[in-house]
Amino acid sequence: MQKIAAFTTTVPVEVILASGYRPLDLNNIFVTSENPAGLVEKAEFSGFAGSSCAWIKGLYSVLTSAEFNKNFDVFIAVTEGDCSNAKVLEQIVAMETGIKTFVFNFPYKRDIEKIRNEINRFAEFMGTDYASCEKVRRQLAGLRRKLKTIDESSYLFPGCVTGEENHLFLVSSSDFCGNPDEYEKKADDFINEIEQRKRFADFSGKRIGYLGVPPIVPIYRFLESRNATVVYNEIQREFAMIGEYSSIEEQYTNYTYPYSAVFRFEKAISEIKRRNLDGIIHYVQSFCHRQLEDIILRKLLEKHGLNIPLLTLEFDKPVSKIDARVATRIEAFLETI
Repeated sequence: MQKIAAFTTTVPVEVILASGYRPLDLNNIFVTSENPAGLVEKAEFSGFAGSSCAWIKGLYSVLTSAEFNKNFDVFIAVTEGDCSNAKVLEQIVAMETGIKTFVFNFPYKRDIEKIRNEINRFAEFMGTDYASCEKVRRQLAGLRRKLKTIDESSYLFPGCVTGEENHLFLVSSSDFCGNPDEYEKKADDFINEIEQRKRFADFSGKRIGYLGVPPIVPIYRFLESRNATVVYNEIQREFAMIGEYSSIEEQYTNYTYPYSAVFRFEKAISEIKRRNLDGIIHYVQSFCHRQLEDIILRKLLEKHGLNIPLLTLEFDKPVSKIDARVATRIEAFLETI
């Protein structure tokens, strides 16, 4: 049976694939489980504070529940560049489960030499080498170009790709659903379907940009029901790494999520302009340092003279349905556009 390397957020997946392991993004397992709220509660029963991040609690429960973790061989926690709570999560998981662990750190500032050193350290731990990782990166280039086609179809042919479809394809690129070949076949099938949809596309709704971490609530379907669709998923697009790069270290130096909010939002603003958005939703997770990034986003939009309606939404725990209070806020926001 193929060994599984589970991780807390996007890491250089090329290293995992080059080492012969199957990649598994724990976030996707958590949020698509039958009862994600129950996983959060399980962590709270185990001692996690109610005021701690729901994502960390969900990941903990996935890692420590026999239902999920019986096949995990390696656990990779990303600390620098993502969540400081992952530092302690790695220690708890190592102590409670005995799973082999590794801490991956993106450099605090974008530094191509430092990220290459970290990738080499990761590769050595996984039992592979830089050359093998580079080979995998080149093999994935065609798949990443197909993800670019799906993403750009969202705004070039609105109505052909829903915000949720765009979200699911891009967010799944962090681990390619554990199998890049099968994932690529799904992408091929979906691109063919897009071509068929183009003949019937007739979109007259509002074009929304979604900035922030992937949602823990079903926001896309609610927007679609209100004649609005997301044509830009910011962080999910970063997961897909659809640019053209000459090396693995260049690719992960241009991946915005682990670095400064200014760098991240400056790149997002170029897409906001290109996609002709009608409005922006900025999602922030409760009890997360990224809440403060909303201040930076608003200042940068003002600096660039972008007077686009912006709604900041904050959520704590996963829910299956958007509540009346949030629904009213979103509807009022859409009415201002």
